[in-house]
Amino acid sequence: MTIDTKAQPPPRAAPAGSRPGRRLTRRPVALALALVFFFGPLGALVLGARPQEIENRRLTDFPSLSDGWSFFPQFTTWATDHLPLRGEAVRGNAALSEALFREAPSYRGETDGGPASGVPDGEDGGAAEDYPRVLAGDEGWLYYGADVENLCRPTRAVPEVMERLDRLASAVEASGRQFVLVIAPDKTSAYPDALPDTYVGKDCAQEVREEFWNAVDETPPQGYIDLRERLRAEQDRTEEPLYRRTDTHWVPRAAALYALALADRLDPALSAGTDLVETGSAERLGDLGVLIGQPREDEIEEVELRRPGVTPVGRDSLDLPEMPYGAETFTSETTSAPLFQPDTLLLGDSFTSASRTMLGQFFARLTLLHNEVAGESPQLVADLMAANDVVVLEVVERTIASGRGPIIDDAALTAIETTLAAQPR
Repeated sequence: MTIDTKAQPPPRAAPAGSRPGRRLTRRPVALALALVFFFGPLGALVLGARPQEIENRRLTDFPSLSDGWSFFPQFTTWATDHLPLRGEAVRGNAALSEALFREAPSYRGETDGGPASGVPDGEDGGAAEDYPRVLAGDEGWLYYGADVENLCRPTRAVPEVMERLDRLASAVEASGRQFVLVIAPDKTSAYPDALPDTYVGKDCAQEVREEFWNAVDETPPQGYIDLRERLRAEQDRTEEPLYRRTDTHWVPRAAALYALALADRLDPALSAGTDLVETGSAERLGDLGVLIGQPREDEIEEVELRRPGVTPVGRDSLDLPEMPYGAETFTSETTSAPLFQPDTLLLGDSFTSASRTMLGQFFARLTLLHNEVAGESPQLVADLMAANDVVVLEVVERTIASGRGPIIDDAALTAIETTLAAQPR
């Protein structure tokens, strides 16, 4: 018997349940998904979608090639910020997380301009930790993760922060100008009642926070206004929190306390004819819910500060805009309630933005600029200080307690000291 070695074996039967052409049909589907992933944002951009600021900061500027190797991580951050439909993607991720796991997604914290990475939290011998962008507390309360992460990753120790604040104040005061410092307490500091029992960074953040406020209480910086004590006293009096449930900022009543405290320091006579009036309740979207893709509205008590006879000059309202990154000056006049007459520069952040309906009606001439500009343009800030009689710095706790405030960087302090010394009042 001869065996034909060239004979082909009979074809094997297809496994049960298999479908002919399955591998072929998968390729178009994968290709379509890839095209949507890579070109969907571009298509959205062409159709008019634009990047949105969904965090408590402005969108990252395009980096310079002269930055060297740091260009690449900075470019990654820029590309992420400017991705069209990013807000929609965040909300989609939140919906998916809720559907699958019955909880909100946890987003990693960010390093200063670079890619997100784990950092020591100071609680377990230096093990790397990822800090959530938002902490979910009790009864729907949300807290900003940077309140914790910044303090667990300080760039300067508390004693150096205090020394630099005094150096800044001394430069302003020695030039014949007035310096005022307002520190807006973090929500985690002012209203910790709804914080979760355990969270990444709890111990190290608490340690730095206590050290910082102890230093401020024991040796207050020049020009310091103790707004924290005023807020605490008002919360005790009303038995109501002065911070919003799903937003990192304070409520209008706290904004009014900030404006009144500042006015009282500048000139106690400014309180004459000033009334705080309750105007009902309102619902406002919270920024922290937006960060995790779960937009929520807070019901808050609205209040107003009313100062008879004060009117804006060259604008329709006494309300100020959100803190600008280019200096803007606003003037007002009055026929009744007094105005603060010296030219004033207010360097603030998002807490001043949250108080913009309260502040403008106290000043005859007020110039606004975001305090972060001192990092990019220290000489601009120094020149603005020289052009004014009074300098007010408002900065949030998480920034200054961790040593991150660009206003106390070497470049800014040197420019301020040199410029003001050359142009005394």
